[in-house]
Amino acid sequence: MNIHLSNVLKRARFMAKVDGPLFSLEARGKIGDAIVFFPWKGRHAVRRWMKPTNPNDIDQRLIRQKLFAIGKCVKAIKTATTAMPNGSALVVAFKAKMGATDIWNAFMVKSAMKGLAKDNTFTGLWSSIIATAVTANWRACAIALGLETIVSTSPGVATDIPPEIQLAMAAYAAYVAEISDKTTMYSTYPSAWGSNIVSLFATSFTAAY
Repeated sequence: MNIHLSNVLKRARFMAKVDGPLFSLEARGKIGDAIVFFPWKGRHAVRRWMKPTNPNDIDQRLIRQKLFAIGKCVKAIKTATTAMPNGSALVVAFKAKMGATDIWNAFMVKSAMKGLAKDNTFTGLWSSIIATAVTANWRACAIALGLETIVSTSPGVATDIPPEIQLAMAAYAAYVAEISDKTTMYSTYPSAWGSNIVSLFATSFTAAY
């Protein structure tokens, strides 16, 4: 019997669990505009790829801009080098808290978006950071890391996101993931951090202190 794959996909709207997808231990991403392979609750899964009905609606743009912002922070973090074979302190901290099958940068993004995907949580963080007495230090540390304002004219972005808020998003990820080094310095909400903790957090992006 000759059954064309496209006909099967048109009928199949469910998600299937698979073992050894594509004759490998793991598969990620999509094949053309047909099927998508991805990890789900510790298992390998595959489903039909579905194009968003409106990829530019305001809700999707807000989500994308948050991912874009936290992605800028991830890019600013120093990974393994000859001088730092395990990466910066922040890499080490996230690796220490993530699951065995996680990737540190994905774990960091997931930790941030766990709450910040909700607009009220995101705006709450934003409001609390600009209301602190150390807002200027948040901004200075963010700029020193090379973070720049994400402007609303950028593709897929709905509003401007200043450098200090981008850094605060990374701080929120650290708070949610409950990372710390030898103290509990990152166990409080970012707006409660003093200037010294903000500076130390920024240092953890590039140094193995």
